Amino acid sequence: MNRVAALVSAAGIDPRQGATEAAALMVRRFPVRIGGRDQGGAEEIVECGWCSGLEAFGELMTLVTSSPCRWGAAFGVRWPWFEVGGTLVAPGLPARLGLGTEEAGPDGVYTFDGEVVYREAAGRREVFLETVVSAPETTPEFTLLWFSDTARFLLRDTVLEVEDLFSKTRCSVDRSRLEHILIRSQRVDGDVIEGLPFDPDPQPTTVEVARERGAATAPLRDPVAFLESRIDVEEVITQGDRAIIKDVRGETVEFLATPRDSGWLLERKAGRFPFEALSLQEIDDHLVLEATLAPEHDLFTPGLRGRVVFDLNADLTTFQKS
Repeated sequence: MNRVAALVSAAGIDPRQGATEAAALMVRRFPVRIGGRDQGGAEEIVECGWCSGLEAFGELMTLVTSSPCRWGAAFGVRWPWFEVGGTLVAPGLPARLGLGTEEAGPDGVYTFDGEVVYREAAGRREVFLETVVSAPETTPEFTLLWFSDTARFLLRDTVLEVEDLFSKTRCSVDRSRLEHILIRSQRVDGDVIEGLPFDPDPQPTTVEVARERGAATAPLRDPVAFLESRIDVEEVITQGDRAIIKDVRGETVEFLATPRDSGWLLERKAGRFPFEALSLQEIDDHLVLEATLAPEHDLFTPGLRGRVVFDLNADLTTFQKS
């Protein structure tokens, strides 16, 4: 067995697969740590289960694909990518892409038009990688990037972003949380989080969903109309800047309603409700609904994030049709 086949096999990937498929699977398997300790080479990366920096990941992918490293732009910085037989692969891209094809990754859907890789996630389509654009050779604004079977995880300072096709979650993480969701779940060496800062004062957890604005008009700027559209709300009463709802369980919840230039904000002031706040904004022809979870809810409780995302998407869809 040659060196490449041995590396691919050691990573738990069938070496009989093509080079681009093996490279894309390595992107899914190996977290990228920015600013981590230097690693000795490809064998150590595979042994540790994570990769220190874009340059090292680029060297690993050069070895696996037998193709030269090219440079474009992603995350606002210089970013490596590779072309093998008309198929593109790159760090942070969990799928191999052919020209004009659409490929699903664990975190969204990717397409390539020959110059730009687009990523559809959290309800919006945005540029992921520009292959013909130069960018500064600076440090990315994140420190960790990895994938699970169903999402992409991006650590920015002390805030973790979790994205899938339908939502984006932002939450604070401490060392024990990262050890659980990264080291134990992904089975990587503990050095991957050494030297990272952790916030002693956790920030609120938010969940964001988005949809194209469509033909919806004035009611979108009315938070009372949003509350009335929820299936669990029986009655809404307004008193000045307060909106008071009575839900199907007989609970009464009071909100402070604040208008914004492109939407509104609802903040819970009294009563039981799953969210501390709800906001709706119009951004780039999309309606973006963001919920701030009550502090007693741990979004990493099995099944909770999925239920929250489903409910928010249902709320947004119902509101658009109301």
